[in-house]
Amino acid sequence: MIMFKYFAAVLFALTLAACGDRAASSDPLVGSWGVKDGDVVKPFFKVEKNGEHYTISEYKDGKWQPENEQVAAMTPADLEKVSGRKESGDVVGVQGNSFAFFRVPVGWSVPGFASKTGYVLFVPIKLVDMQRVAS
Repeated sequence: MIMFKYFAAVLFALTLAACGDRAASSDPLVGSWGVKDGDVVKPFFKVEKNGEHYTISEYKDGKWQPENEQVAAMTPADLEKVSGRKESGDVVGVQGNSFAFFRVPVGWSVPGFASKTGYVLFVPIKLVDMQRVAS
């Protein structure tokens, strides 16, 4: 009887793992992101990925609204334009015409800004530290 319980528990765990969205969970940018306001993280935008293509939705009036902006993966040269210096390591980020969203080491900094979370949104002339919004 004990062996059956262990077998059932393992089977259940494998079933849950198979149901997960592997593509989204392996991409550190995919998810809902917000800005901390006091003790609350207010939803701001959502990154989704379908195959190799990213899409962005903005949180407006209490719901997610897809943006029509073209979104592409960032290159090291793109991040260099934002930071003003050559960056070491891989670049994980997406960008459009009006924004760039990227992952950096916690503590990454440029004059006047230091990331506490490692996820940064760059909009014209401003860097914003982003936090994942609980689903």
